[in-house]
Amino acid sequence: MSSLLRTWALPVALLVVASLSGTWYKFVSENVPDPYLDEAFHVPQAQRYCKNDYTWDPKITTPPGLYLVSFLLEPVIGSCDTSSLRALNVGAICIVCLLAYDILRNQRESKASNQPSTSDQGVVQVNEGEEDQQTTSVLFDAHSALNISLFPPLFFFSALYYTDVISTLLVLVSYNVFLKRGKGRWKFWERFTAVQVGIVALSFRQTNIFWVAVFPAGLAVIDTLKEEASKTSSGKRTSSITGTLKESWREGRVHDCSVQDAGLQDYTLLLLSTAVAALRSPLTILKVIIPYLVLLGLFSGFVAWNRGVVLGDKSNHVATIHLPQMLYIWPYIVFFSLPLAVVPLLSPVVRLLPDSQIKSLCQNNLINSSKAQVPQIISTVLFVGLGFAAVHFNTIIHPFTLADNRHYVFYVFRILRRHPGIKYLAVLIYYLSGWMAIQTIGSDRQVKAKGDRDPDKVRQAVDEIDRQPCQISFVFIWLATTTLSVVTAPLVEPRYFILPWLFWRLKVPSFAASSSLDQSTAKTAFDLRLVLETAWLLTINATIAYNFLYRGFTWPNEADRIQRFLW
Repeated sequence: MSSLLRTWALPVALLVVASLSGTWYKFVSENVPDPYLDEAFHVPQAQRYCKNDYTWDPKITTPPGLYLVSFLLEPVIGSCDTSSLRALNVGAICIVCLLAYDILRNQRESKASNQPSTSDQGVVQVNEGEEDQQTTSVLFDAHSALNISLFPPLFFFSALYYTDVISTLLVLVSYNVFLKRGKGRWKFWERFTAVQVGIVALSFRQTNIFWVAVFPAGLAVIDTLKEEASKTSSGKRTSSITGTLKESWREGRVHDCSVQDAGLQDYTLLLLSTAVAALRSPLTILKVIIPYLVLLGLFSGFVAWNRGVVLGDKSNHVATIHLPQMLYIWPYIVFFSLPLAVVPLLSPVVRLLPDSQIKSLCQNNLINSSKAQVPQIISTVLFVGLGFAAVHFNTIIHPFTLADNRHYVFYVFRILRRHPGIKYLAVLIYYLSGWMAIQTIGSDRQVKAKGDRDPDKVRQAVDEIDRQPCQISFVFIWLATTTLSVVTAPLVEPRYFILPWLFWRLKVPSFAASSSLDQSTAKTAFDLRLVLETAWLLTINATIAYNFLYRGFTWPNEADRIQRFLW
C-alpha cells in the first residue's frame, strides 16, 4: 500500500492541477474569447512571430521569450490564435507542479546528506516504519507542490496569455539545476547548463536576473564556505563575536543557525563571518560563482545596449527606489498562506485554553507542539521605526494604481488613503505579518513521546518526514534578493511578489499530525495545515474566477466594452 501511495502521489497532484487549470481555461475561453488587457499586446505580437514577422510593439516592456516559445510550439498547438496561445500556460502550470515536487524532494535529499551520523547523536539506528515514513514525505511534497501550483496570482494567469507562468517555471528550472549541482561528473556542463537556463529565463522577464544569478550565487557561497570549514574545523565553537570572527578567519567558519534559535545578533554575525571566511578563500568563491557572474555580465551588457531595463514604454516604467515594497510583501505572504502562517500566532493562544477536545484537536493536528519565538524588543523597534520612516518619506503611488479600478491593488490603496493615519497604523500589520512569515519557515518540531514509544524512534520518524529547519543564511539571501527585485518598481503589482512567495513557500516545513506518531509507524501521518491551505487557495481562486467571469462592469467612456477584475 505504501509503495502504491508513493507511486501515485505526484500523478494525482498533476491530475488535479490539470483538471482545475483545464476547467478554468474552458470558462475563460467561453466567456472571454478575445484578448483581454495585456493580452491585447501579447497575442498580436505572438501572431506576428508565428508569421515570421519580428517587428516589435514599443508598448511591450518584457523580452520576447514568450513569443519565441509560441512560435516554436506552433506545430504542437496547431495555430497561434488566442485560445491556442492561452493553452500553453495550462501545460506550464502542470510543469510548475512537477518542478515544485522535484525541488522539495531534492531539498530532503540535501538535508539527509547534511545530517550528522546517528553515532554522533547517540541514537541507535532503527528501520521501524521506514517505508511508511518515506511514503509520508512523498505525500507531503506532492501535496505542497499541488498547493504551490494553485497559488492564486499564478494560477489565475494559467488561462490567459501572460508571461508569468512560463517565466516562473523557468526560474524553478534554474533553481532545480542549482540544487542538483555536484551530482554529476562533469562540473563544466553543470555550470554551462546553469548559464543557459538563466539566459532563457531572462528572455521572459528581466527581473529574473536576481533569482537565477544573485539568489543561487548567495546560497552557493554559503554552502561552499561551510563545506570548506568542515575540512579544517576543530569542532570547538564559541558564542562571542570576536571568537566567531577569529574562527571564521582561521577555519573558514560561517555563523549560521536555525531561524527558530536566531536573534538580531545572529544575522549580524552571519554577515560578518561570511565576509571574513570569503576573504580567506577568494579563489574558491570566485570559482563557485563564475556561472552567475557570467549571467550578471550578460544582463549588464543588455542594459547598457538597451539604455535601460525595460524594452518599451520606458516613460511609465522608470526605476525608482520604493522601500515600502518590502513592507507590502509580508501581508501578501500571510494572506495567501494563512493556514500556514497563522499557526505561530495561534500556538500561545491554544496552549492557554482549558483542556478540551478542541485544544487536543488543535495541538495534535495543527500546532504539533511547534514553538514560536517571542519577538525581540530591539528587532521590533528597528522594524517599526524603519517602517514608519519608509512609509512617511518613500510611499509611492503610481498613476496606474489610482487610474485602474480593474486591479485589486486599487482597492487596497483606496483603503490606505482614506485617512492619513491609516498608512502608519498599517506598519504594525506589516510587522506582525513579517513575524508570522519568518516564524512559519523557521518552525521546528518539538516532539514528545507518548506511551511506551521510544523517544529516539519518535525523533527519527520526524527527522525522516520533516525538512531541515530553515537557516538564517537562507532568510538573509532571500530577503536581499527580494529587495533587489522589487524595491526599484514604483508600481505595486501582486505578480511582482510571485517569486518571493514561491521560494518562501518551498522552505515551509511539513509536519505530521502528532496523533499519527503514537502509532508504530507513520502510515496515518498527515499535515492538516496543507489540507486547510488547499481549501483556502481554492476558495480564493473560485472567488477571483467568479469576479473575473461574471462581475464585469463598464466605464462611461467605453460603454461597449466589459471591464473585468483581475490581479
